[in-house]
Amino acid sequence: MQFKKRKRRSVIVRLCALVVVLGFLGLGSVFVWMGMDTALHQTSGQAFCGSCHSMKPMQASFLDDVHGGKSTVGVQALCTDCHLPHDSYINYLYVKAKSGAWDVYKEYIAGAEDVDWVEKRKHANRYVYDSGCLKCHNNLEQGSELDNKQFVAHKPYFQKTVSKSCIDCHDVGHKNLMFHLQEVGKSK
Repeated sequence: MQFKKRKRRSVIVRLCALVVVLGFLGLGSVFVWMGMDTALHQTSGQAFCGSCHSMKPMQASFLDDVHGGKSTVGVQALCTDCHLPHDSYINYLYVKAKSGAWDVYKEYIAGAEDVDWVEKRKHANRYVYDSGCLKCHNNLEQGSELDNKQFVAHKPYFQKTVSKSCIDCHDVGHKNLMFHLQEVGKSK
């Protein structure tokens, strides 16, 4: 009888310990997730990205744009909304880590003075992801069907009969970027 009571008490103690351990693991996971989410958000906007000297022209032109500081509806895109893929969370994190490491290396070790921003603009569709555009403009395909002018313009894109990206047709995100790049060039 005594043996059964001890065995039962031992099982109860083990179950309680397991519940406590699982509770701490769950709580720890929530705190890690909240910390990661906060860190990802804090490193996604123009204040963080524009803190590097080489990004000052892009920051200034972004703040002049309707997607940035000149928004009339109070919505401001983050740099990562356009410059990271939104097709999967894993790909998003991978490209964020890869491009972030490259940017830090280029800014602080290799030197960003030799970057030809004018040339890079010719290949902007390598640095801007349609999945970011469609994340915010998620009803564009259906909305285009209701507006004949929009439908005609976007039909080849949604039918995948053209290989153009969103920014091949829409010059958005950095208003007057050439002006801001030239201003930096004058100050050198």
